[in-house]
Amino acid sequence: MKIEQDIIYLDNAATTFPKPEVVYQAMDSFYRQYGGNAGRGANPLARKAAGLVDETRVLVSAWLNAPEVIFAPSATVALNTVIMGAGLRRGDVVYVSPFEHNSVLRPLEHLRKTVGIDIRLLPFDKNTMACKLDEIKKLFRLEPPSMLCVSQVSNVLGLILPVNELTQITRQVASDCIILVDGAQAAGLQLLEMSRIDTMVWSGHKSLYGPYGIAGIAFGTSWRPEPLLRGGTGTVSESIDMPQEGVSRFEAGSQNISAIAGLNAALKWLHQTGREAINDHIQTLTQALTNTLSDLSDVTVYLPSDRNQITGIVSFSVNGIKPQMIETALGAKKIAVRAGLHCSPWAHEFINSTTQGGTVRVSVGNFNTEHDIEQFRSIVESVVCT
Repeated sequence: MKIEQDIIYLDNAATTFPKPEVVYQAMDSFYRQYGGNAGRGANPLARKAAGLVDETRVLVSAWLNAPEVIFAPSATVALNTVIMGAGLRRGDVVYVSPFEHNSVLRPLEHLRKTVGIDIRLLPFDKNTMACKLDEIKKLFRLEPPSMLCVSQVSNVLGLILPVNELTQITRQVASDCIILVDGAQAAGLQLLEMSRIDTMVWSGHKSLYGPYGIAGIAFGTSWRPEPLLRGGTGTVSESIDMPQEGVSRFEAGSQNISAIAGLNAALKWLHQTGREAINDHIQTLTQALTNTLSDLSDVTVYLPSDRNQITGIVSFSVNGIKPQMIETALGAKKIAVRAGLHCSPWAHEFINSTTQGGTVRVSVGNFNTEHDIEQFRSIVESVVCT
């Protein structure tokens, strides 16, 4: 989709842009018409804000098919809440995929150094990118996991990980394992079997097409972490202990209700537009991207054997040219992409792109068009094929 100054925006993995028009309107309306503080008093503005928060919570739960949802200011905070609040102890084994974001890897590395947990990589085939499920069964029997951390979709490759299969294996072998899914890139667009998942972290400003400043945890089971933050909640104010039950246990501090207003509008837009329609459109554009890049000489496209196993994101490199130079050259031609390691260093180790500085990542969203891809192809050819 063309935006200001005719920029073709292909960096939707970082944040979807533009947002639906109703998102901008809802956020503006909140501050102009009812900018009260939810849960802090019984005045009309506070009550209206609280009603908006409650309604949005219901909308998120319905979109994700999750029985309970809590809000957080970012997916990073939500992931830290789960990982740091899981009560992991020395010797506990945590399995991760090779495609995890630093928002998962860094808190785990902190626990490895301070507590003494063990971090193990799930095996994936480097040629096909297929998950070695049979091998994982054997690994889990030999060293049962205390926690499984797995991305729903890789933010580097767009690879759709077999989350439902992995959670099924985990429940069969280690029923008490804590399962954490990082759903930042595809929450709600790719539905999961939430009854087997303890926590799925979602991000409002990515696949939900909402604003920055709102994210959270969707709970699929009765397991709950210890709160990461402690403070005022507007509930049980007579106690200096955090509430022991309910969502307020995890929602210390005044909420970003303006962002919640935007998310509310985005969720209603998602429901009206339809999950299937959005997925079909993104898959069409993804296929066009892979075809475009695969046809170019001196270009390496990082794809699984089954191209149906990627969605929305395609990474590539050009022989002899640093990814950052490609990003700069495309930016000069008004094409917005992202180059580098994308905060996922192990993913780049997996595809052997670390030493070259990572990849160029192209990511589409609902507001992109096939014409955008055609223009992208023309400009890429002029930049890398001359």
